[in-house]
Amino acid sequence: MVAAKADWLVADHWIGFTPSDDTLNARARCQSTIHSQAGVGYVVEYITQTFGEPNPGFETDPKYLDERAAHSLVAGRLVAVHRLRPTARSLREIIGEEDFADLQDKWAKSGERYRWSVAFPIIESYSVVSRPYATEIFSTTAMRRVFGHPSATLRPLNDEERAAIADLVLEPRSTSNAWLGIEDEVAMAEMGGIDPRIRTLIEKDLAASAMEGLTAEQRVKAKLRAAWLANKFAKQRRDAGTLVCDHCGYDAVARASGTGVRPRSLLDVHHKKPLDEGVRYTTVLDFELLCPTCHRFAHEIMRVARLATG
Repeated sequence: MVAAKADWLVADHWIGFTPSDDTLNARARCQSTIHSQAGVGYVVEYITQTFGEPNPGFETDPKYLDERAAHSLVAGRLVAVHRLRPTARSLREIIGEEDFADLQDKWAKSGERYRWSVAFPIIESYSVVSRPYATEIFSTTAMRRVFGHPSATLRPLNDEERAAIADLVLEPRSTSNAWLGIEDEVAMAEMGGIDPRIRTLIEKDLAASAMEGLTAEQRVKAKLRAAWLANKFAKQRRDAGTLVCDHCGYDAVARASGTGVRPRSLLDVHHKKPLDEGVRYTTVLDFELLCPTCHRFAHEIMRVARLATG
């Protein structure tokens, strides 16, 4: 994790930041700042002790009252870890015109209707299981440095602060914007260069995945991206010299030594969580290298599990 974000509520599918004004330059500067702070790392979310007061007329708004009550349950706690994605889409596009107007009506000050208008979709998200108070995790010095003053951007963490949260237990959360991250990488997948054998194996892994909520075109793209990602994973393992079965330890390099057989050809790429593809923002961590026997066994285990739950 590279930074922290202070929020009033647990973020669901986007995190917003308020630029200095409503000009294109201000929004571009704000987005560039956040992108440089987060990079490809993860952001831990902290819920502030205080909750804002809405504009006059919204004090008894049911949604506001629900949000205030929800805030009281998590105030001062570390609640989630997110991976953000820079996008050219505006907050208005992400949440819709009606919700954007309601947000500005309720919170914009002095008619400046650009509150949180620089939006970063959450493409990968995890709940912090224990939801500890931040003061239980960070030192007094760290709390003062990271959260002791208002900030319109992220709060970059130093090595000591990252070490303090390294052991937090996380649980994956679904996020409706995962597809935005997937779609951004489809173009790279469409450029080709995917090993046909890997593509066939991944198609087999995803055969039982319904990819619910996706159009037929999106399902095709999700499968293509999965094959591209699997191909990337296989190259990383080959370059690292770790061509062993992740289940039984079968050493393909030792077995092929002196035979002229390519060690990589003795191992299959397997998607560990095919039902998540197209729904969650998957990464190379969702793949593994297996010998043919372990790969067949993995599929049998998945088949038995489907029968037991279906």
